[in-house]
Amino acid sequence: MNGLSAALMARRSVQFELAFGVLAAGVATALRFALDDVLPPGFPFLTFFPAVMLSLVFASIRCGIAVAVVCGLVAWYWFIAPVGALSLTSGALLAVGFYVLITATDVLFISAAVWALQELSLSRAKATALAQSRTLMFSELQHRVSNNLATIAALLRLQTSQTKDAEARRALTASQARITSISRLQRRLHSIDVQAVDAGDYLREVLQDTLEVAKESAPVALTLKAAPLRLLNGAAVPLGLIASELMMNSIEHGAAQTGKTIVDVALSVAPPDEDGKIAAMLEMRDNGPGLPPEFDLDASDSLGLTVARQFAKVLGGDLTLSRVAAGSGTLARLRFTVPAADAAAPPSPDFATEQDILHRIA
Repeated sequence: MNGLSAALMARRSVQFELAFGVLAAGVATALRFALDDVLPPGFPFLTFFPAVMLSLVFASIRCGIAVAVVCGLVAWYWFIAPVGALSLTSGALLAVGFYVLITATDVLFISAAVWALQELSLSRAKATALAQSRTLMFSELQHRVSNNLATIAALLRLQTSQTKDAEARRALTASQARITSISRLQRRLHSIDVQAVDAGDYLREVLQDTLEVAKESAPVALTLKAAPLRLLNGAAVPLGLIASELMMNSIEHGAAQTGKTIVDVALSVAPPDEDGKIAAMLEMRDNGPGLPPEFDLDASDSLGLTVARQFAKVLGGDLTLSRVAAGSGTLARLRFTVPAADAAAPPSPDFATEQDILHRIA
């Protein structure tokens, strides 16, 4: 069908149409003469119908009409009694009338098919142009958002360099790291073509980005083990932000006395339930001094932990921090549930946007 559509839509030169028409009419006439002794009376146009149809399809509408006229006259003159004259007898007029009706139907059918294909081609061209325009606008929007975030991070970096208070400098540096991390998340996920990501690869990239933007002088050793899990963008964004905040918390508070921070990350996944929901657990363990004995996550005034706790609620999950043992580090554990990436159902309406969460925190 694609080949037939291409033949109908192809534009032929006048020379090609003329050559094809002459060849089609000539072959049809020669074949009709060759079969004249074999065919019974009453088939004067038998070999000419294919010539007309082939000319309509493989040459052009006007070539097909020209071939139909020439073949009709040839058949009328040579194969309708009395032979050798364009007689106007009732039998001749009836035969020619049927020929005109059939060839006219062929012309109308092919013309309608060509018109429909042209309209389809035009619609496809418009749809392609619209899709390209949409993609371009989306890319431009994402580029502008990322540039704006980078500008804000640069302004915070400038403000940090001019701030003398150590506590304020730490707060500005943390804010700069968060904004840079969000910018990279936005570039990585908010793509018009990407609707789901592999959780392991995604977390590895997010945590590496966090290490880069934190710019710690002390070395940080990161290990990650992740079970296979496809995440929809609506779940990947809060998970990435939680992982980034927990990593920054480990970098800031989890350095061991040796000066080298070790962060072990593990993602475990349970089989989907009957509703297509997948229960998962993210664990992040560092080798720092551990939490103070009186630590209470719900009462903590740390902005990073507050952000992580709020985004855990977006995932319908629960975030806990516990002391592994005296002087042996902190264990952060996030239990959450996400819809399967290939599920037909839309994401849960409980999913909120990042802006909603930040408004709640504020």
